[in-house]
Amino acid sequence: MESTQGNPGTERPGPLAGIRVADFSVHAAGPFAGLMLAEMGAQVIKIESSARLDITRRPHAMYGKPPSSFEQINANKMSVCLNLKEPRAVELALELVSISELALENFRPGVLSRLGLGYEAMREVRPDIILVSLSSNGQTGPESNYAGYAPMFSALGGLGHLTGYPDGPPVELRHAMDHTGGMLAAFAAVAALSARQRTGIGQHVDVSVRDLATSFIGPELLDVAMNSREPHRNGNRDVSAAPQGVYRCLGEDEWVSISVASEAEWQGFVKAVGSPAWAVGDDYGDAFRRWRKHDELDAHIEEWTRCHTAEEVTQKLQACGVAAHPSLAPDAMMRDTHLLARKAFPTVYNDDTGERQRAVTPPWRFSETPARVDQWTPTLGQHNLDVFSGILGLPEDEVLELEQAQIIW
Repeated sequence: MESTQGNPGTERPGPLAGIRVADFSVHAAGPFAGLMLAEMGAQVIKIESSARLDITRRPHAMYGKPPSSFEQINANKMSVCLNLKEPRAVELALELVSISELALENFRPGVLSRLGLGYEAMREVRPDIILVSLSSNGQTGPESNYAGYAPMFSALGGLGHLTGYPDGPPVELRHAMDHTGGMLAAFAAVAALSARQRTGIGQHVDVSVRDLATSFIGPELLDVAMNSREPHRNGNRDVSAAPQGVYRCLGEDEWVSISVASEAEWQGFVKAVGSPAWAVGDDYGDAFRRWRKHDELDAHIEEWTRCHTAEEVTQKLQACGVAAHPSLAPDAMMRDTHLLARKAFPTVYNDDTGERQRAVTPPWRFSETPARVDQWTPTLGQHNLDVFSGILGLPEDEVLELEQAQIIW
């Protein structure tokens, strides 16, 4: 099955064209890394098993069909099935590694080695292989074998403790941690490819999502170390500037985000709201007084924003040099004129079934080697013949026999 977005015959290859990735990853963060690489033109072969499906491919407990997140993070890939409990399947997996530049996995540390597919086994078949291992807590340390999902990453990394309102509990960060972890793994993979191009040496790249969360709280760690001051949750506010917040607008569940970071922006804000008496008096005459009276200031601002739509508030403030944008719900994003102008949601077609679906384009633009989403999400094992026969060179009847024996399965 071939899926297209536009005319594939006229499209230029992406920046990673010619790179093959053996993708053993499951769940969310690992497959998202593979998606990033596939969007940049790499040939990503997703290695799955009918015995243990990727959790996002399994039917949803409530809705029946698999969640849409599988389609989102596995587009542009090929799919093959290997039952890695079978020695012959492990041999085939290593054959794929031997003709790949990269391998990607996000099991708990040690799982891949127990299957006979660890870094040393991969190096035996391809000495310059790059293996990117993405995990909760990293490949080393006393908690490296701990189970982990997205909310735990932010909690252990300290980011969750700093996120939320002062009178509320820490906030669980879910998809943001998975997807940021996946993007970090893709970035590290490209960096390792660059190093190998210079040195000829492959390597094992250890990416910890817990470490990623910790890397985001550097200023707070410095505050503790230098000032012995424990940082607290600030909701939508900034520790040194006001106003900063999200304000209710005209309409049901409509909000706008506003940020004023300088005196010039405050003057622009005052002009945009019509220079009311409360805004031009001494009560909010400098940044410190505005910060001290943030509660009062927010009440005045929301009294104004409630009389306007989020789009009207945005236009008025942006015209005066103030950072402001609506807080967009998914359906509003699909209609957003700016995103549509940037072709952020291309339509991908399935030539076999006639189906179409909207995709999310990569968040970067290359002028000469464009990244794109141009292949429909593969069905389980869809490319078994293409890969095992077409790439590895096995006779088709042998592939069928291995499928019947539940080795390619």
